Amino acid sequence: MNRTRLLSAALVVLVVVWTAGSASELFLTTLSVGPDVAPAAVTLLALVALVLAAIALGARGRRWLDNPETYW
Repeated sequence: MNRTRLLSAALVVLVVVWTAGSASELFLTTLSVGPDVAPAAVTLLALVALVLAAIALGARGRRWLDNPETYW
């Protein structure tokens, strides 16, 4: 595995973990109405926008990790 592919895989893992954490934080804080609801919602929306932007820039399905040279 070359360095670019490792960087791509690390980026995907980071986004997935961050999204899961944001979604769980949003769920937990929504159930207990408090001051953290808005920041969690903003974070989750930012991640959704980031993922959609990555898809729009050429990350098409599972082929994204197969050809990382096209977007780095």
